Amino acid sequence: MALLFASLFLVPVILAQAPVTSWDETHSFSWEYDFESGYISTSPLFIGETLLVRTSGHAEPSVTAFDLSGTKIWDRVNPASTNNDMSPLLHVQAGQGECGSWPEMVLVGWTNGLVEALNPSDGELLWSTQSEVAGWGVTGQFALDEEFVMIPTRQGIGQYCLADGQQQWWSETGLGWRNGVAVGETGYFIGDEAGQLWHVNRTGVATSYALQLGKIRHAPLFTDAGILIHAQSDTGSTIAIFDSTDAVLTQQIPAGPSPAIPVRQGEYIVTGDSSHMRILHCSSVCIVLDEIAFHTNGEIRWFDNGQIFAPSNLPDSHWGFFTFDGQDNLTYSSIETGLYGYGTAAPAQFSDGVMAYTAFGNDQAVLRVYSGLEESTTPPTIDAEIDWGAQVLIFGMFILLGSSSALLLNGKREWFLRTSSLFVLVIVVLIIPDLSSQWSKSFDEQFPEQSSPEEWNEQWPDAWLGTQIVIFEMDGEEHSFGGFVGHADVLSLTRVACEELDFELSGESTELGWYIDSINGIEGEGWEFSVDGAKGIISVDQSTVHPTSIVRWTPV
Repeated sequence: MALLFASLFLVPVILAQAPVTSWDETHSFSWEYDFESGYISTSPLFIGETLLVRTSGHAEPSVTAFDLSGTKIWDRVNPASTNNDMSPLLHVQAGQGECGSWPEMVLVGWTNGLVEALNPSDGELLWSTQSEVAGWGVTGQFALDEEFVMIPTRQGIGQYCLADGQQQWWSETGLGWRNGVAVGETGYFIGDEAGQLWHVNRTGVATSYALQLGKIRHAPLFTDAGILIHAQSDTGSTIAIFDSTDAVLTQQIPAGPSPAIPVRQGEYIVTGDSSHMRILHCSSVCIVLDEIAFHTNGEIRWFDNGQIFAPSNLPDSHWGFFTFDGQDNLTYSSIETGLYGYGTAAPAQFSDGVMAYTAFGNDQAVLRVYSGLEESTTPPTIDAEIDWGAQVLIFGMFILLGSSSALLLNGKREWFLRTSSLFVLVIVVLIIPDLSSQWSKSFDEQFPEQSSPEEWNEQWPDAWLGTQIVIFEMDGEEHSFGGFVGHADVLSLTRVACEELDFELSGESTELGWYIDSINGIEGEGWEFSVDGAKGIISVDQSTVHPTSIVRWTPV
C-alpha cells in the first residue's frame, strides 16, 4: 500500500509540463530614442556593450552609437546618401592577411555607393572607398572571405581588402536591389532583379543562370539539399532549391507575396512573406515542417538561444516571437514593444552574462531597448495551455492504479503484483532521462576533470581579450576564432564559431542532450570538448560557458 500512495503523488510530478516563460514576462522596457524622421530599415547591431543603429530616408542618413543606458556616444552622417539604406551593418573582428592587418571595425554601405570602415568605439573613419552607382549604390548584404569583404553593388560585385579598402576586382552582374552575397567553396553567389542567379569565382569570372522565378533580394543560402532562394514574383513567391554545381532546379515550393529575408541554423531554414512564417528542414531535400499565418517582409532574426523574431510590416504593426521545438512545431506569440506602424528591421540582442538586452527599431525611426535576466536565471512561469497527451497518459495511469487496488482488495495478490509492476516500469521509463541528466551534472560538479587551465595565446588578436574563444584541433593544426560575446552554453558558442570558420557542424539530439559527432566533415570516433581546460562530461547544450571562456574541441 505504501507503493500505491507514493505513486499517487509521483505521477503528476513526473508528467507535469515543463515550465514555459513568455518573452513579455521576462523583459521590461529600458529606454527609447526617437530619431524624429526617417527609417530604421536594418537591424541594430550590438558590438560588446555598444549599440549601433543606422537611419536613412531623411536629410541626414547616419549611423549612431549608444551605450547600454541609452547615452549617445557618437554618430556618423552621410548627407549624400540618396535613398533608403538597406545594407545591414557588418561587424569585422581584427585580423591580418596578405593585404595587411586591420583593427576591429564596422562596415557601412550607403546608397550613394560609398563604403566606410568605422571604429566601433568612437566612429573614427578607418578607410572609405567609392563603388559604382546606377541610380543607387549599395543596398545588399556584405560577406567576409578571409582578408576580403565582398561588396554587392548596383550591378555587380567587388572584392575589397579589409586592411585598406582597396578594390581587387569588380565583376558585372545583373541589376540588383538588396542583392546580398553568399560565400561558397567555389566562389560567390548573388541574385538580381531579373531573377538570374550569378556565380562569380575568386578571380572575378561571372556565370549567370536564368532561373525565371522572380526577383532575388537576399543572399542565397547553402543547405545540404542545395542552394536555397526565395524569389519574388508579381503574384507570389517561390522557395527554390538548386544544385550548387550547375544551378539545376531540384525543388519548388510555392509561397506568399513579397518574401522576407530567410535565415538558416544548421539544417533548418525559416522563411516569411505576406502570408506566412514557415520552417523547413533541408537535408537531401527541403521539407516544410510547419507554417503560421503572419505578415513579414523584411529581416528575420534567429538567435542562438532559439528565439526567432520577425517584424510585422503592417500599419498596425506588432512583433512576432517564434520558437521551434526541434521536431515539427513552430509556435507563435505576439509581443508588445511599444512600437507601432510598419517595420522591416530585425531586432538585436546582447548579453553581459547576467542581463540580456534586446533592441527594436521601426519605420518611424524609433528605437526601443528592453532588458531582462538571462534565461537561465529567470524564474519560470507555468504555461497555462493543456497538454492533452499528458492528461490522457495521467488518466490511464490512474486507471491502472485503481485496477491494481481493486485486485488487491479482492485478494488477487498475484494480479496486483503484475499490474503494479507495470505501473512502476512506466514510471521508471518516464524518469530515466531526467535522472541520467541530473546524475551527469552532479558527477561533473563533484568530480571535475583535473586538467590544466586553457591559456591565452599571444598570437591571438588583442580584440579577443575578454571574449569567448573556440579552438578546433584538426590534422595536427589548431583553428581558432574569438571575439564572441553573450553565449551561455558550449553548443551556442560552437555553432557561431563554425559559421565564422565555414565549418560544417553536425550532431544529434538525445534524451540526455545534444552531442556533436562531426566538425568540418571529420567524424573519427567522435569529438570531445573542454571548457577552460576542464573536460566536458555532460551534453554541449547543458555545458555552460562564462563571458571569457575558451572552448577546445579535439577529435577522439
